Amino acid sequence: MPGQSMPTMMPLVLDTRKARGVSIAFDLAVQGGPRLAVVIDGGTVTVTRDAPPRAYDCRITAAPTAFLLVSFRRTPVWKAIARGRIRAGGRRPWRALQLSKLIASP
Repeated sequence: MPGQSMPTMMPLVLDTRKARGVSIAFDLAVQGGPRLAVVIDGGTVTVTRDAPPRAYDCRITAAPTAFLLVSFRRTPVWKAIARGRIRAGGRRPWRALQLSKLIASP
């Protein structure tokens, strides 16, 4: 389940070189799991379960399989969006695309 592994795994897969100088906050809701706050600031990432109230740049809602396939670059994000399996909203929904660029591919 993403809510249990992401707080541990995200700091390990963040591309710190690409994340340097980036400040962005995501409200991530993977269906069937808890809401997560993913905050990237200055080359580090913090993932918190049960996203606390704050001004998020973007809210990402995703089906678990689509999120996993896009995260591991097995499916293009545009395909998951077209099928309605991943949606972005909030103040700056276009910043959702930035998240995948900041994560190193296994």
